[in-house]
Amino acid sequence: ADVAIRRRIGRLAAALGALALWIALGAPAASARPVLFVGNLEAGTVSLIDAHSLRVLGKLNVIPDGSTPRDPSQAAVYPALVKAKGVDYVQGLALSPSGRTLYVSRGYLGDVAAFDVASHRELWRLQVTSQRADHVALSSDGGRLFVSALTTNQVQAIDTQTHSFIGSFATGDWPHVLEFSPNGRYVYNGSLGNQLLPDGAPNKMQITVADARTLKVVRTLPFSAGVRPFVFSHDGRRLYVQFSYFNGFRVVDPVTGNVLRTKNLPVRGPGAHVKPSDYPNQAAHHGIDISGDGRTICDAATISNYVALVARRSLTTEAIIPVGDQPAEAETSLDGRYCFVANRGPGSNSVSVISYAKRREIRRIR
Repeated sequence: ADVAIRRRIGRLAAALGALALWIALGAPAASARPVLFVGNLEAGTVSLIDAHSLRVLGKLNVIPDGSTPRDPSQAAVYPALVKAKGVDYVQGLALSPSGRTLYVSRGYLGDVAAFDVASHRELWRLQVTSQRADHVALSSDGGRLFVSALTTNQVQAIDTQTHSFIGSFATGDWPHVLEFSPNGRYVYNGSLGNQLLPDGAPNKMQITVADARTLKVVRTLPFSAGVRPFVFSHDGRRLYVQFSYFNGFRVVDPVTGNVLRTKNLPVRGPGAHVKPSDYPNQAAHHGIDISGDGRTICDAATISNYVALVARRSLTTEAIIPVGDQPAEAETSLDGRYCFVANRGPGSNSVSVISYAKRREIRRIR
């Protein structure tokens, strides 16, 4: 059946609390209805939710091969990673254009695995060069899967037909978010900066732009803070970027890297009592997307437990909407009407459904 597949399938769910959710959108081949994929990094599962009825359809186990690394080198460092950071089985998701295959970067297992959506069977896995397999992004034709190899400062490219690595490109320190330019020609990668280094130490915090076909780096855009989630305007002329420690987002020229405008958003609720040094993984805001009509930005205020709706052109705040604990991912529905936001703080384990038109939370899925 013909299905509508959103090419930019989603973004990372970093471990910002006891429980983290990761959101992706697509339409499995067995049905033309849009489905919300929500990953639980602690349980190692992905919930499938009907994006229209908001009913949970089922769960997919993404660690059927075990909860410890299969690679001997990764297995040797795994106990220390878990002790320091906790388990992390679902770090990123991408869905094939056909809707038949789900790709999962499995965090501290250090690998990427592919699953048949219908049968839930694991199809293949590849070990990345990094101790953490971070964000993933899939080309519009489904042929190339890109994964951020966080601790080795590179993005690796996978041929999804041969299930093999076909190259890589160098990034800043600790590559994180991956997005394609709207025309699909370039891959943009944002780097966090090495969070283990002391303040003031040299750190490459940047957006790296690479040709998606040749993997050649065509430009780097340096910044003074770690790059968090970002989203392109529909015409590709602007980037809306969240940064470490910053409450709000900035409008960036994707060619020059110049910051054109800044949107400050309020610190509220629990955020008012948290020192920046105690921000979860340095993230004040984590999760941003744009409505289907391109008019409204959906921004997740992680430390303040709200979602802001902001007019894209004027940057006027249209609504401040209370949600669950630590909202940290944002994804616009396939029809462009809703913003799905994962609340991943301790005890939340929920997804807030924000109506762009009504400017309020219309449902909370648990």
